[in-house]
Amino acid sequence: MEIIYDSSQLKDYKIVRTRNEEIIQNIENILSRIKGNVPLNREKGIDTEFIDEPINIVQALMVGVVMDEIERDEPRFQVDEVIYDNSSQSSGKLIIKVKGVILDE
Repeated sequence: MEIIYDSSQLKDYKIVRTRNEEIIQNIENILSRIKGNVPLNREKGIDTEFIDEPINIVQALMVGVVMDEIERDEPRFQVDEVIYDNSSQSSGKLIIKVKGVILDE
């Protein structure tokens, strides 16, 4: 299963959802958090201290950060690969694609 996270698109979150939809929604939420902005848990979120580095360095560092965040906060999903869509790179936009497997209960 491939999960594509694009922060520029509005999400239509559902209250009643399937297990798979819940996991996907959780992963989108995990990827949208910025470290230090989560009340009562400032350690959660994507670290932005390397935001001004060259894109190849940011991509290399983000792979580990994304995998760690998802593994910690959504254990029902096993990350196999984190890749980037570079089509919007010239505008400074980094689109993350996460591929993995939803684990059985």
